[in-house]
Amino acid sequence: MKEFFLDNKISIPFVLFGKIHIICISILIVGLITIYKFRNKIKKIKFKPAKKIKFSMFLILFLNMTIYYGSYIYYGIYNWKVHLPLHFCFIAGILFMIYLLTNNRKLYKIIFPLTFIGPLPAIFYPDLSSSLDYFVFYQYFISHHLLMIFSYFILYLDDFTITNKDTINTFILANIIFVTMAIFNQIFQTNYIMSNKLPDFILELYPVLKNIWPPIILEIIGIIVLFLISILTTIKNKEDKKVQ
Repeated sequence: MKEFFLDNKISIPFVLFGKIHIICISILIVGLITIYKFRNKIKKIKFKPAKKIKFSMFLILFLNMTIYYGSYIYYGIYNWKVHLPLHFCFIAGILFMIYLLTNNRKLYKIIFPLTFIGPLPAIFYPDLSSSLDYFVFYQYFISHHLLMIFSYFILYLDDFTITNKDTINTFILANIIFVTMAIFNQIFQTNYIMSNKLPDFILELYPVLKNIWPPIILEIIGIIVLFLISILTTIKNKEDKKVQ
C-alpha cells in the first residue's frame, strides 16, 4: 500500500504520449463529445437527479484530494512548500467544488474556463513517473480529465450562457491568481503555478523555453486555452438562440 501511494519503485512507467497517455486523452475527448451529443437530454434532467449528480461529482473530487494529501501526511512526506493545493488545477478544482455545493451561478460563469486553463496543458504534459500502479496517476486523472468532463457536463445540466464579459472576468481572475501566487512564491521560495520555473522535464523536451520568462509562456498558454474554450461556449450560445 505504501508503495502504491509513494511510488518508490517504478514498475509501470508513464510514457509521455505512450499507450496509457493516449488512452487518458482519448477518454477526455470521448467524454466531451458524448456530453455534446446528449446535451439536450442533459438539459432535461430534473432537479433532484441533478442535485445527486452534482453531489456525486463533489464527493469524487473531494475524496480524491483528501486521500492525496492524507496519504502524504500519513507517510510523513508532506511538505507545505510543494504540497499545498495552490497549483492552478487544484485552485480551479476547489472553486468548482464550491459551485457544486452552493450553486452560485455567477461563480461558475467565471470559473468554467479555469477548469480547462489549468488542466488542459497538464493532460498533454503531465509530470508523472508511474501509471497504473501509482495513486497519483489516478489523482491526476480525476483532478484534470474528470474535472473538465464534470465542468462541461454542468454547462448543459444547469444550462449556462457564458458571455464575452464572463470570459474577460475569467481572464482577470486568472491573472489575479497568478500574480498572487507569484508574490507568494517570492516570499516563501516556492514554485506554485510554475511562476518561477517550468518543470525540468519540459525544459529537457524544449530547451528553447529556458530562455523565456515562465510567466510569458504561461500567459500565452492561458490565452490560447481561453480562446479554445470560448469556441465551446459560443457554439452553445448560438444553439440556445436558435431554440428561443
